[in-house]
Amino acid sequence: HVTKILEKGFAFLMEQNMLDDLARIYRLFGLVGAHNQLRANFQDFVKKTGLSIVMDEEKDSTMVVDLLAFKAKLDQIWERAFLKNDVFGYTLRDSFENFINKRKNKPAELIAKFLDGKLRSGNKGETEEEIEDLMDRVMVIFRFVSSKDVFEAFYKKDLAKRLLLGKSASSDAEKSIISKLKAECGTQLSGKLEGMFE
Repeated sequence: HVTKILEKGFAFLMEQNMLDDLARIYRLFGLVGAHNQLRANFQDFVKKTGLSIVMDEEKDSTMVVDLLAFKAKLDQIWERAFLKNDVFGYTLRDSFENFINKRKNKPAELIAKFLDGKLRSGNKGETEEEIEDLMDRVMVIFRFVSSKDVFEAFYKKDLAKRLLLGKSASSDAEKSIISKLKAECGTQLSGKLEGMFE
């Protein structure tokens, strides 16, 4: 019955974000010792859906926004339906890292371009708190990307343009993202970026 339940409706419940139903399945599968099967289906769903986001070249312009929405949805499912189960949390992180690196370099480039768009002075309508929250969420996605050197190259070029042309929305926001990058990548990357402000 476990296999039939998973085959017939698990993907639909995930797609529709049906938290109560997913929580019931989680509890039920726990009673019959079938969490591993549920976790395997969760992993398959994350990888398959994530690949569809990352590999669709026609949707490159929305990839970062789509990844942010997908990650938020998965976090909500993990927290509320799977009760922050550590094994499911590890599966989520591992699956995300797996699919985001299937398309070499492009996610890193698009993350840098996305941040550039948000840090430009022409980008009005968002408060500093909203920008800060968005940067935190982008950094979560950035953690999964293996081609950080590609990100660095694009980010550095865009930062130089913003600074030279006076297009930066806020030096506080620029310094904040550099601080976040320092926490993620160490001083090698952030030192080069900090030096550009002097």
